[in-house]
Amino acid sequence: MKKFLSVLLVFALIASFALTAFADSGDIAIDSSWSVLVSQQPSSYESFAARKISDELSTVFGKEIPVVNSADEKYIAIGSASSADVSDIAVNGYRIKVVDGNIHINGTGVRGLAAGAYRFLEEICGRKVYTYKNIEIPSADSIKVSSDTDIVYEPFFEYTDTDWLSPCNTEYSIANGLTGGTYRSIPAEAGGTVNYLGGFCHTMGAICETEAHKESNPEQLALHNGQRTVDQPCLSNPDVLEIAKNNVLELLETRYDPQASLQIVSVTQNDNYNYCECEKCKAFEASHGGVQSATMINFVNQIADAVKEAGYENVAIDTFAYQYTRKAPAGIVPRDNVIVRLCTIECCFRHTLDDKNCKRNTELMKDLNDWSAICKRIYVWDYTTNYANTCIVFPDFDVIQRNIQVFYEHNVKGVYEEGNYYIGNCNTEFGELRAYMISKCLQNPYCDLESEIKGFLASYYGPGWQNIKKIVDMHISNACKNNGGHLGIGESPNASFSFTAKEVAEIDELWKSAKSKANDDVQLENICRSELSWRFWKGSVNKGEFSLLNPERFNERQKLFEDFQVYGVTMISEGSYNDYIDCACVRYVPVNEWNMYEADEIGTQVRLFFARILEYFTPLLSAFGLFYKWFG
Repeated sequence: MKKFLSVLLVFALIASFALTAFADSGDIAIDSSWSVLVSQQPSSYESFAARKISDELSTVFGKEIPVVNSADEKYIAIGSASSADVSDIAVNGYRIKVVDGNIHINGTGVRGLAAGAYRFLEEICGRKVYTYKNIEIPSADSIKVSSDTDIVYEPFFEYTDTDWLSPCNTEYSIANGLTGGTYRSIPAEAGGTVNYLGGFCHTMGAICETEAHKESNPEQLALHNGQRTVDQPCLSNPDVLEIAKNNVLELLETRYDPQASLQIVSVTQNDNYNYCECEKCKAFEASHGGVQSATMINFVNQIADAVKEAGYENVAIDTFAYQYTRKAPAGIVPRDNVIVRLCTIECCFRHTLDDKNCKRNTELMKDLNDWSAICKRIYVWDYTTNYANTCIVFPDFDVIQRNIQVFYEHNVKGVYEEGNYYIGNCNTEFGELRAYMISKCLQNPYCDLESEIKGFLASYYGPGWQNIKKIVDMHISNACKNNGGHLGIGESPNASFSFTAKEVAEIDELWKSAKSKANDDVQLENICRSELSWRFWKGSVNKGEFSLLNPERFNERQKLFEDFQVYGVTMISEGSYNDYIDCACVRYVPVNEWNMYEADEIGTQVRLFFARILEYFTPLLSAFGLFYKWFG
């Protein structure tokens, strides 16, 4: 019996080896003997892609991989030197294909080749750009590639943008597919950016010159509540239209780039509700669904016609569907070269946009569907942070991917995910994680996001990444229980989370464990920086070490304040630069109130007087900390 089993085991091993050998026989192996092939006169796009692959493979193999003009075998062919057919691939797409044992990469448009080169480096060579600092590419003797490899990619959106920190970096943006020009500069040979010429938003005042004409031509200003105001123009006034046309055409004369894939001019309402209520505007709106977007679309359509008549084929006019213009009009259709940028500012970010049980979002979805029925070029301006309390966690992680899928599935051509654009002054929380998630989903809304998240966490936070993952998950599951389950972009710390004392202790321990496992000072700093958001929340709602039972809470607030300085945090909310640094009551008020209580205010002095007395007697009141140890 033992002999029979031994023979059976031998046959099993032989069969296993044979299967492995058979499986491997379909692979090719890239190694240091390979080269990168371009044509005799490569384009700037081909040269960029070839040099990028050459440089990165030289790092992988520890030996220079040359760029050549001829090769019989063992080459990676780029652009016109390749035989990868891209004739049926959409603009700015690419193909990576193995042909006769060699690799061929070709692309379309201005950024297809660069995108294809970076996809090759990521998918086949294992190069990951998690942040502008966290770039990983493993060393190897060889890289296996399946002989039947045929990767085809077409962009899901013509315009992708977000702010945060790393997305402002060129290398990060190219690697992760960000194309908007507001926060980054990408060289022309890598495809350049899709640029807004002039302003990015709220441009109507400048384009229509409302301030300049307020005295001489008040009829050009919006009539709101019976008063003329420079806050908005009158969109039915023909002189306003001519001024706007001339300013847009003058802008194009100086800024137009015929080589760009797309350029955009923003003709968007100012950031207020003082729209025109004159008889002519109201009559036009009444005949087109009774919504203010009717006069707006009519206005930008005429500008778009003038731009097209002037011969600018790769230029689009952008306007908002924002607040009072969010609803689509009836009986009027945006021109093909008009972009309608729908803004989600009123939405709930705890639920996906297509969650039928969330009223805030069902209203937005109706507007998205209505615009989708009449507009060929919808963009979305979405929101991904808490502007009132930016330092705490914004628990939208589980809706990001589905929302971007919803945009794609509803004819959206461009997406801007606005986040903490002032992150240089307020970098706490999980900003780099969220930025990476957003970037990967804009690049491919149907990517394996869970795998991407795990890879990021391991690289950025180190061996304790699973602790960080659990902390994030606990924030998601606990979000807004005290706020009807809805998450806006200006929630208070109390409304955002309601962790119990037991949960606070558990999360404290998870942070502590993650820090103890860090491999180096960089990972430890990343953990401590993100932990600031947790400490900010506890200090705002008097939890954990900031408990009213803890006589050391005053020192804990002071320590957090000092740590904020160490980590360069100079803002705790939008528009509050340096406000909290002048707080005279740091030790005595909830952390989210640090942007109040300046020293020269009477209320501050009164608060300080009584708070110092309280601090003096607190050890007695809390039985020298025993109450905190028992009940805190």
